[in-house]
Amino acid sequence: MADKDTIKVTSRKLHEFSSNITVDNITYHVQTEDMGKKTCKIISNIYLKGKVVKSKKSDYGHLTKLKDFESRLGSMMERHHKSAIDEFAAEQLRKQKGKSDFFSEVQQLLRRGNSKQALETLREALAKFPSDPFLLSYYGCLIAIVENNPREGIAICEAAVKSLETSMPFGAEFFYPVFYLNLGRAYLKGRKKSEAISVFQKGLKHDPENKDLKWEMQKLGARRKPALPFLHRSNPINKYIGMLLYKSAK
Repeated sequence: MADKDTIKVTSRKLHEFSSNITVDNITYHVQTEDMGKKTCKIISNIYLKGKVVKSKKSDYGHLTKLKDFESRLGSMMERHHKSAIDEFAAEQLRKQKGKSDFFSEVQQLLRRGNSKQALETLREALAKFPSDPFLLSYYGCLIAIVENNPREGIAICEAAVKSLETSMPFGAEFFYPVFYLNLGRAYLKGRKKSEAISVFQKGLKHDPENKDLKWEMQKLGARRKPALPFLHRSNPINKYIGMLLYKSAK
């Protein structure tokens, strides 16, 4: 992030703004100039060791016939200068994001119900970490739901589960509930109810108290498997054992 204490305007000529900024302990020089009425353009160049690393242009043709053109141009240049700095600092911050940063942002967006922005954040994350199974699992789920593309979403979620198995030979069972939750939701979008129930049940085997998995099963009206599968569900023995298991799980 840019250190705002070091953003100081060192030139306030009519047609020029100049600043030095520090982003992550690296100092950049920012120069904003009027390119003249022939082009009616403002340009901000950001330099590192004399080389341009970022440029931004704006048109001011709509101001040229105004009586207060000079003051308007000065104000526009100042705004342009500041926005170039803010955009550059934000861009540098995005480049520095790690997997955990992206994942936290996605979780926050989903909690707020902003699935579309969460999907865009996942796209950005996967550009940096294309094989991360956690990012892929959420990405597949949102591709199915947000973009109404369950076929692709299911394939991505299934691949994420397999990737988890190979990338984490030990401890993967701790993460299976989330992966099965995402896969199940993708299945539901594709109207594959039986497959969804199956993976939700797999997830609950690893985490019987997972609220999201239990909620999905409740919405589906899915029933627990009988305690003794070789006896009919209505058998009194099954009912009794099932009741005991249910009470012990509460």
